[in-house]
Amino acid sequence: MSNREELVINKVIGQDGLERVFPVSSTTALIRTSAGTTTLATAAGIDRRVILMATIITTFAAGDGAAPIFSVGQTSALTKFVNALTTGTAGAKVMYDGTLTAGTELLITSTAATGTTSTGAVTFTAMVV
Repeated sequence: MSNREELVINKVIGQDGLERVFPVSSTTALIRTSAGTTTLATAAGIDRRVILMATIITTFAAGDGAAPIFSVGQTSALTKFVNALTTGTAGAKVMYDGTLTAGTELLITSTAATGTTSTGAVTFTAMVV
């Protein structure tokens, strides 16, 4: 048997001495019954730029209750990028951007619609660089 060496890279340091993190892209669809928190990007040791697109799948309507609510933010600041998206017409696209703070995750917080005829669904696509 021959000896084998393994290279494990935990982080990459650029010529300027700063840590580099590889770009991350993520997409998730949320519907009227979605509730809780969804992680779009995990934490990294440096600040990263977020470009976020929301595509409305189903038009939002309160119906006989309340439409769903979707917010996008980071750990400890859950509405940093999108604060309570509750309106939109099917097919519409909305862009958001900002800085994801070092050590935080990119998160979507969802509150389910109430009633039986309330509608609303969205797809979030994020590019984190």
